[in-house]
Amino acid sequence: MSTANLPPAGTPADDEGFRRRAGALLRSAAGDLRRTSRSAAADLGLTHADYAAHLAPEQGFSWDLAQRAATVWPLNERDLVPVRNDCPRGVRVLRATESASSARVFQRGGIDYYEYRATAMSRLASFRPAWIRMLSVVTDDDPHNADVHWNNGHMLYQFTYCVGPVNYYCRWNGRDHVLRMNTGDSIWGLPFSPHTFTARNAEEPAYVLALTYGGELMGDAQHELAALGPDTARGFALDTDSAAAAQGRLLRSYLDASALPLEHAAELSGIPAGRLAGVADGGTTLTPDEVTALAAALRLSPRDLLPVVPDAVDGVSFCPAATSRSWYHPSAGHRDYRVRELAGDRLHPHTRALEIHPQRADSDSADQAVTPLRTHQHQYLHNVGGGPVRMAWQHGGERYETVLEPGASAYVTPFVRAEFTRSGRGDPTDPTRLLALRIGGRVTTEARSALGSMYPGSLERCLHEDRQWYEERGTGGRRT
Repeated sequence: MSTANLPPAGTPADDEGFRRRAGALLRSAAGDLRRTSRSAAADLGLTHADYAAHLAPEQGFSWDLAQRAATVWPLNERDLVPVRNDCPRGVRVLRATESASSARVFQRGGIDYYEYRATAMSRLASFRPAWIRMLSVVTDDDPHNADVHWNNGHMLYQFTYCVGPVNYYCRWNGRDHVLRMNTGDSIWGLPFSPHTFTARNAEEPAYVLALTYGGELMGDAQHELAALGPDTARGFALDTDSAAAAQGRLLRSYLDASALPLEHAAELSGIPAGRLAGVADGGTTLTPDEVTALAAALRLSPRDLLPVVPDAVDGVSFCPAATSRSWYHPSAGHRDYRVRELAGDRLHPHTRALEIHPQRADSDSADQAVTPLRTHQHQYLHNVGGGPVRMAWQHGGERYETVLEPGASAYVTPFVRAEFTRSGRGDPTDPTRLLALRIGGRVTTEARSALGSMYPGSLERCLHEDRQWYEERGTGGRRT
């Protein structure tokens, strides 16, 4: 077993892997554009030998070459820029002392307002988390209190976990709201909604873990929409206030995509034309049987016709600790963990926020193996309890261990199997517990289906293209 002598969060990412992926992206892009290595070299003003060197991991990425390629080919520079893997062991830890040393105080309205601290992050995921202590103390719940200073909102979705007496203020459609939060309460909020926090008591610690993340809008979608402009972006936006309106827009989109008259869609699906017109106009929704019939007629998956209406009320979903759901994992009879559900929204089915209470101590795990937890999501962990947690995981054929002390945080890559136990003596008044926020990344359900349906044995080529799309010497009837 390898004990976790984990690299600090500031350790540079593995440059060799980055260079290797850069060469694979260049080869793949040239192949997609039907350029052989020699014709690609000619387009880029390189000798064949120089072009070949850029494909090799010893040289790899060149920003000048990416700019040149974006000039002569219909590509963007970012199409040739790989993602850096700064998490070679599957887990990245930021210690409580490292977090405390990052503290910085920002003012609003001439007063100290927030103390910010860094927590664990990775280039592999869109988490942008922060530990935030409220320095402005109020004695009322008035959102217009002179010591309440609002932000302008931000593009990231935000999950917030509360510790101590905190007021959360949010604005939606011109109306201001205040939620009185206490330890264990959580909230999930939509992008660009102005909000802020204050403390209600100067004698008690009052802070939040503001775990912002990009969701579907960050990255490629944002870049594409920004280039296309606001009028086109409005055309993409679905009305999520009404299931009927959203389903009507979806149906119209698919009919337009196929240049299919509504009357012909009605004929193909067996749904009366008047009924289907009502759905397309946003006046009513399809029944489950109609969804199945229409999906078959349009060659869609039934879920493509199902609208999503957020749970959020006035831009937020609030989950008080006192009324949240909880359960034991893996079962009520085998209690390795008690899991408590935190705030979320059906708009993000691949986002899950949990409070994980390890039920087993280190000494117990010697007698019976602890059930590992595993998820397809990117995962953020923060020890918000009063005792240390031992974390053991497997990655790349190796087993690792570390102890997450109170205030420590970690990022965990998808599909890592991790076990958690109580380590040592904790604070009897503050139960040992981990906050876990799990989010989907760029590998969507559609991308997972694509990986599973491509030509057998080609997944590795999808990740690192290692050949031209055809053999210049020919195959002569031979299998390649």
